[in-house]
Amino acid sequence: MQRLHGQDAIFLYRETSTSIMHTLKVQIIKRTGDEHDFGTLYTRLKQHLENKWLLRRRVVPVPFGLHHPVLVEDPNFDLDAHIFRAAIPAPGTMRELDEMVAQLGSTLLDRSRPLWDMWILEGLATGDIAIVHRVHHSMSDGKAYMGFLEHGWTELEKSEGATTGTPPPLPRGTRLVWDAIVDHVKHDMWNLWPMLKSFIGNLRELSRRREASDEEHINPLTAEFPRTRFNYALGVRRSFSTCQLSLKELKSLKNTLGVTLNDVVLAIMAGALRRYFIEHDELPDKPLATSVPVGADAPNVTREMGNRVTSLFTMLHTEIEDPLKRLYAIKKATEQGKADLDIFGKHQWGDLMQYIPPPFMTWFCQRNFRLKPANRPDYKPNSNIAISNVPGPREKMTLEQGELEAIYSAGVLGEGMGLNITVWSYMDQLNVGALACRKAMPDLWRLTDAIPEAFSELKIAAAKAASG
Repeated sequence: MQRLHGQDAIFLYRETSTSIMHTLKVQIIKRTGDEHDFGTLYTRLKQHLENKWLLRRRVVPVPFGLHHPVLVEDPNFDLDAHIFRAAIPAPGTMRELDEMVAQLGSTLLDRSRPLWDMWILEGLATGDIAIVHRVHHSMSDGKAYMGFLEHGWTELEKSEGATTGTPPPLPRGTRLVWDAIVDHVKHDMWNLWPMLKSFIGNLRELSRRREASDEEHINPLTAEFPRTRFNYALGVRRSFSTCQLSLKELKSLKNTLGVTLNDVVLAIMAGALRRYFIEHDELPDKPLATSVPVGADAPNVTREMGNRVTSLFTMLHTEIEDPLKRLYAIKKATEQGKADLDIFGKHQWGDLMQYIPPPFMTWFCQRNFRLKPANRPDYKPNSNIAISNVPGPREKMTLEQGELEAIYSAGVLGEGMGLNITVWSYMDQLNVGALACRKAMPDLWRLTDAIPEAFSELKIAAAKAASG
């Protein structure tokens, strides 16, 4: 039995029928060898997955919400209930695949079973297959999935902690209550004061730095940002769309311009959003508040579950027409966000989440779901959009199922923030996956189509600047 950390459990508390908290990992697999039938692929998948201990664990809540839920081995675990097969409609392009992924992103995972499933999708015009892995965010962030992909996914031997016998029944309520009390007394009570002391001290230091700075400092909690079409209460259905850029070209461009790779990625997304807004006659006159997830792990740490992440606050200057000026304005805002994060600490919010009472957080999220404050005329978003940048494997991965040709990802949406863009690098690719509320962005493909155009625009501007 393993207790979820508060940073993991909060994704369970946040989930409603419209705020769906599972991520999507889309793997494009090129089959190798002569074995192309579904039965062979299914058998190999079962060999890989049936002894992975995390995939056999289900979430069990603690009575009365006395503590965060625990993970226990599911006594009724059935791998066949987690692997499914479907066909992509003709003509089998990425557009049809994206539409199927959007449908999978629109339905909740069953909490009576381990919170994941896999869909094997056939019918791509290229002859490749797609494996769509739905994983609840309480189980894994991008870094953890990378650990699973590089270690758990490619190894046939049993993982540490795999169960060899019949699993025990689910724990009784009295056991769950007793363990919750023990955990509070042994761990949480003694860590609360040092955490609060560090939290308050960092807030004061951050305030002093802002007061001493001569530059204008944007406070995400008090600043006013524009409201866009994706800053309303969420609907049930999702849109999903993808595109692919050259990682080699992006790295060359960032070296030429003297910025980071993430600066270039954010500038390209800003350029694409600007094109999308102009096409719909909705261009905001102020920058968009942007949340960028940042890993909080120690260097060289590999893990296969959980969330160790915080958010860096920056701005997308979609209101700036010149692509180079837009890039450097984003760079400045991101440097400010990094400086704030260095003072505040990457672990602060995660540590604080450990002490959020589960009943309160669940009530608060359900209340927002019922009242839909994001639909009120006076609603002001603290963050318009989330953009993630996850570094993936540099070398091509060869799996038992075939060669991994590409991997795309989709994060989660929150009430009032109906657009999430996730960028995964793999080999020499930069693979972009955009997830949106379908009610807000039924034509999400127009945004991803604009991403390569924004990249070209930035390259042309950089070349002109270099030539004088």
